[in-house]
Formats: sequence, C-alpha cells, structure tokens
Amino acid sequence: MTLVWNILVVLIMVFGPRLMVSLSKRVRVLGMLGPVFLCYAGGILLSLVLPETKIAMDIAEILVPIAIPLILFSADLSSVKRLAKPMLNSFLLMVVAVTLVAGVAFFIFRSLIPEAYKYAGMIIGLYTGGTPNLMAIGSALSVSESHIVLANASDVVVGGVYFLLLISAMPRIARRFLKPFTDAGAGEDADYIASMEKSFVPDKEVFSLRQIVRHFPILLLGVLSLAIAAGIALLFTGTLNVVIIMLVVTTCGIGFSFIKKVRTAPGSYMVGQYLILMFSFGIGLSFNFGDLNKAALLMLAMFATAQFGSLIVHLLLCKACKIDSDTSLITSTAGLYGPAFIVPVADAMGNREVVLPGLICGILGYAIGNYLGIGMAIALKFIGG
Repeated sequence: MTLVWNILVVLIMVFGPRLMVSLSKRVRVLGMLGPVFLCYAGGILLSLVLPETKIAMDIAEILVPIAIPLILFSADLSSVKRLAKPMLNSFLLMVVAVTLVAGVAFFIFRSLIPEAYKYAGMIIGLYTGGTPNLMAIGSALSVSESHIVLANASDVVVGGVYFLLLISAMPRIARRFLKPFTDAGAGEDADYIASMEKSFVPDKEVFSLRQIVRHFPILLLGVLSLAIAAGIALLFTGTLNVVIIMLVVTTCGIGFSFIKKVRTAPGSYMVGQYLILMFSFGIGLSFNFGDLNKAALLMLAMFATAQFGSLIVHLLLCKACKIDSDTSLITSTAGLYGPAFIVPVADAMGNREVVLPGLICGILGYAIGNYLGIGMAIALKFIGG
C-alpha cells in the first residue's frame, strides 16, 4: 500500500504546480498570493488526508539544487554593464541595507527564535534575490520543512502589504522624499527588453509540464551541475555537504550562463521555476502542524522587521547619496521581489524606462543571494550563536 501512496505523492508533485499556476492566473485573489504559496497550501491540505508522504521530502531535497542553476542559466550577467552608475549604486545600497538590517534582526530575535542566524541568512538571500534563494539557503542550512513554509508564509504576508503600497502610495511618497527621476541611461533597446521580459516575467511565457519535457536537455544540464557539486562536496569533505552543494550549483549556474548556447536556450528559467513549485508542494506535504504556534508569529515579526527596516535604511542611504525616487524604488523591488515584479511596479510609477535596469538588478540579485545569505548566516553563527 505504501507504494500506491508514494506514486500518488509523486503525481501530485509533478502535476499539482500546473494547476496552481492556472488558478493564480484565473482567480485575482489567488494571483496575489502567488503559485509558490498556493503550492505550499495545497501540499499542507493534502498532508491532512494522505497517510504516507515521506517520499515528498526525499524528492524535494533534490529539486532545489537542480532548480538553482536552471534559473541562473539564462542570466546574462554581462548586461550589468548596461546599468548606469546611480542604478547600480542604488542596488548595492539595497544589498547593504538588507544585510545590515538582517544582522540587527538576528540580534533582536536570537533569544526568541532558536538558530535565528539561519533565518537571517534566508532573509538576506530572499531580499537580495528572491524565493529560490530563500529555499536554497534554507536547504543548505538544514532548516526544517515546516519552518521553510513559515518563512515563506511570513514573506507572503509582509511582502504582500508592501507590494500593495508599491503599486499605490509608495511612488508618491518616495518622490516627495527623494529627488526626481533622471534617465538611467540603459538605452531604448526594445528587442532586448522584450527578450528579458519573456525570460524572467512568468506571464510572458507558457508555464507547463509539457514545456519541461520539451526542454529536457537543459534540465539534464541542471542535473549535471548537481552531480558536479556533489562530487566536489565528497572530494573535500567526504560527505554530501549541503552548504558546499548549494554554493557550487550556484557557481555552475553562473558559469554556464556565460556560454551563449546555454544562456539563449529557451525554457531554463521556466523549468527551474516549475521545479521550485514542485519543491513547494513537497515541503507542504511534509508540513508539521506542531510548529504552528508562537514560532509563526515570531517568524512574521522577524521578517517584517527585516523588510521594512531595510526599506527605511535603503531610502535614507539613497537620500544621502542623492539617488532619485524611481531608481530607488525599482532597485528595492528587484531585491525584495526579483525580476517578475519589475513590470507592474514600473507601470505603477508610469516609468517604463526603469524596466530594463530593474530586470538586470533582479537577475544580479539571484546570482549573489546564495553567497551572501549563506556567508552571513555562518558569520552570525560564530558571532552570536
């Protein structure tokens, strides 16, 4: 009977994400929650009725280190040279702000949340890159599946509140506090912008299991990256050290992205995102309701402190460095949410000139998030335990 339940769990993880993507596009409220959260929620609900879900976690642990290089394969990091100095400076200030405030949050919550350094590292990865970084860092630092769900749920609540501000009042507030926008100097390359949007904005491409099968060769390259990482971990530590594996697969993803045939191969970002959704379903299926108590509120408080604290620090740094309002907002969006949210925020500001530099900053965040998050978590562990 266990075999039957295992097969059912595998089928749910394979086909469930497609359903959640479809629901998020068709139902406005669900679209605000996003496919990742829906996959978590769907997995948690199904865990209540399925008697055997252990295989879900076994599969989930393999998916993230394959997904990370896939997401990075299409990252044209040479495009960073297109960024004007104020745009690049603003993004770097955002990284500094997130790192500093996450460190402060760690010292505030370390006596309340066990192993708070892990969540500080996840926060840094999340708010400089995006959800894939949060999951990769959580896996690397052996955070329990239940606490990864709580961390993502906290981000959905806190991030949802700020996103509503971003597309409503925040542009007016920022323009009163900071100087007016000045041309970022990225150039009007319509074809290049369209290409970037198609690669990194989910609504611009077909998102389905059929597409994964169609792009199987690029998936194999992701598996090869994991194999390389596992080999290096075994060579240097004699074990499958997850920290080393996550850092090496990130490096492989960046390294392979400089090969034009890999970078221009269609579908790698979409396939990576689909694997992240499968991972989310697996984590949801493995959720432990015993962790739903004070830990959930403390996690929410830590993430809220980190996000809104880093936003305030970033705005103050931009004010001190004379960076304009639209540049400040689009680079903070790139760090906090990743490339997928650049277009709606740019539209809310009525400024399409910031779309391209915003997308580039978001891609840069994906590339550096894992290094920063894991590095800071290890440093905080030694500093404060």
